[in-house]
Amino acid sequence: MQMTKRFFKTLVTTIIICLCLFIIYYNRHLLVRNTSNWLSERTIPFNLLVSPQHVDKSIHPQALTLNEVNNQQYHNELKTVNVLINSSNRHHQKIAWLSSAQNRQLKARIQKKSHRYFYSITPLVIGQNRQGKYTILSVNCREDNKQIQSYRYQIYYNHQRARKVLYLRSTHNNKPPKFIGFTNNLGTSGIVKAPNFIETINQTLNNSDITNRPDASVKQYSQVGKNIGLDPNSGSALQKYALNTNADQKNSAITGYEFSDVPRETKFYLTQINKEQTFYYTLIYNRNTNRFTGLRLKHQSAAQQP
Repeated sequence: MQMTKRFFKTLVTTIIICLCLFIIYYNRHLLVRNTSNWLSERTIPFNLLVSPQHVDKSIHPQALTLNEVNNQQYHNELKTVNVLINSSNRHHQKIAWLSSAQNRQLKARIQKKSHRYFYSITPLVIGQNRQGKYTILSVNCREDNKQIQSYRYQIYYNHQRARKVLYLRSTHNNKPPKFIGFTNNLGTSGIVKAPNFIETINQTLNNSDITNRPDASVKQYSQVGKNIGLDPNSGSALQKYALNTNADQKNSAITGYEFSDVPRETKFYLTQINKEQTFYYTLIYNRNTNRFTGLRLKHQSAAQQP
């Protein structure tokens, strides 16, 4: 008797399931259409699909806000640099803007060779990026053979005080590096001109149709650059920039700049992002001729020179 009841329940359940499946199958097109209409009426939050933060970082680099720097502001920056330089103590071989650990590291570097001693600090560049204003200083050490070993530091500052110091590299030469305050005259910085010139580059590349020719040579890109005043060495950077520019030409931005006096230039640092790859360029503005003269691959600083 119990087996009969159990069999009957199982049979009824099976029939109901089969009936439901048949109804669903028979009305499948109607169900799909109604479900599609319902979904199309729903608003799905964008951040559930794609993170806006990820989009910004992957497609549009965050640009530095560019504000013109006049000669008085330039002199104020040089005064800050002088304050940092004069805070060093040659007698005690100690530098105030270095932390205790960094002073010990510098001392260890100097003492790797006997009769080497710290004797001067040279300002190489001043600049700004999204982390703030900074200068790059060269700590110069003499040796008995009159060779000079220099240690380069990037110092972010605020109100004439160092707030962050990064060790960059060391160089070796037979004379001290040349310094930024040689003329004490900034001239035209090129800051307000830079965005317009980048737009000129974009329009020139578009009008030349060179980007539609994958086999275009570096020499051909150099010729395109020459038409807007760039030197022949700009071809490789122009080619890389053009081939990685997206349709709306909005995937690159100026992320920093530096003033140097030897050479007397403003270097603008461009960052470009394409398909999650990042490319770096340096746009050179000659403050003697007040013209943009070159585009280079990577970020190239005057502080990288010996």
